[in-house]
Amino acid sequence: MAVDVATGALVRSRASGWPVPTTDGDLEAAPGRREDRFARLETAPGLDIVDIELASDDEPADPARPEAVMLRHPPARVGTPRRRAVRRILQELLPVDPKRPLLGSLGPSISYEDLDGSRPSVAVVAPDRAPIFASDASDTWCQFGLGGRKHQLPVVDERILGARPGTRGAALGNDAVTRAIGGSPRYLVVGLGAPRQGQAPKLVLGVLPRP
Repeated sequence: MAVDVATGALVRSRASGWPVPTTDGDLEAAPGRREDRFARLETAPGLDIVDIELASDDEPADPARPEAVMLRHPPARVGTPRRRAVRRILQELLPVDPKRPLLGSLGPSISYEDLDGSRPSVAVVAPDRAPIFASDASDTWCQFGLGGRKHQLPVVDERILGARPGTRGAALGNDAVTRAIGGSPRYLVVGLGAPRQGQAPKLVLGVLPRP
């Protein structure tokens, strides 16, 4: 997940995957590239600034990922924004009305047949209160309130998965989550995952601390 720092538009990787960001040396090794600057939303304690080059998209349109882009080269990390810039970027990404259904539906998933590419497949939200994390027999979950509605969604943020306790069903303590992401959890990046049995599940793709 990333946000174009010039326009504020969210983008996400194609199903084929988002290349791992590389060093500045790799960027210099490809002279003549046209770079677009993006802030990557998946690292702690804040955002990374990366330069990427968009490539021609030869994959069919995916209504479950209308923001998907294709990259010509792996993105190159070029810096970290100031805290004030991070706060501004995150504030501008928050939904205008948090009481509206998350990603356009009330449930934990959306029927793939109902997706036409006209609605966002990803959102950055600020829960009403600090989110709660726990593990069950198969997944790690995040419980949070948004606009008075309660949500419980699977977490795929690898930092949170690495911090979970050995005992299934145990809550992840605030200290463990804070250490994992570099600060107290404040923002959630929620997006649609790959469709399963005709349903595109809502997932917590990333957890961001307060800048």
